[in-house]
Parts: sequence; structure tokens; C-alpha cells
Amino acid sequence: MAITDGGYLNVLFVADFKRARDFYENVMGLELVQGTDGVDAYFAFGSGGLLLIAHETADDLLSPQDVDHLPARGGRFVMAAAVDDVDEAYADLLAKGTEFIRVPEDRHWGLRCAHFKDPDGNVWEIHAPTAR
Repeated sequence: MAITDGGYLNVLFVADFKRARDFYENVMGLELVQGTDGVDAYFAFGSGGLLLIAHETADDLLSPQDVDHLPARGGRFVMAAAVDDVDEAYADLLAKGTEFIRVPEDRHWGLRCAHFKDPDGNVWEIHAPTAR
């Protein structure tokens, strides 16, 4: 059996739901499609979307012992998103108080990348092809 993406959904568990929803909607500029206050928020993102769910909701989805309630101390995965201009997106997010862990740089695999953390410590990459 092969597991395929199918473009369905990315789900992030968040400790402070209001703070996370504000970050994704007002700092990152994602379009909020639907949600229930304090429970979940579904944003348009890629082919499937991004769903934020509060820790309490995640506890019900999985189980309390299977949900990490501590802030992320480092990256275990990276959510990656393409942008038109990495430097412009970097400046915009930085001006809104976003914590970057890597400034924009051209990488040898042909992308200009920068990395930042969301309020829960989840690591994001913004990237665009380098000029050739």
C-alpha cells in the first residue's frame, strides 16, 4: 500500500488558539475560510488547506497523552510555502514581529529560503526559485 498526499489537509495543534488564529490570518495573511471560535480555524492554503485546532480539541481527536502541550523547542518538521519574493515577504513578516531563525539566503538546490517560527514554535519556510 502506498500513502499519497491527495492534497487534503495540514493540521497544527496550538496552545493559544486566539493568538495562533491572529498570526495566521493577520500576520501571514492566510484567508480564513471557516472555524469555530476557540476550537478550530480552517485557512485556504495550497490544494488542501491548513487547520488550526486548540490543544483541547486535539486531545479529543487523538488522546491527551498523544498531544504535546509544551511549546516546540526546535523544528521536528517544516511547513513550506512558496512566495513571489522572499525578501519582500521576509521584510513584511519581520515588520509584523515574526521571529526568524534563518534570514533569506540562496540555497544550492535553486531556492532562496528564509525560516521563521509561528507563536507555538512551528517552523515555516518561505521560498522562491533563485534567478538563473
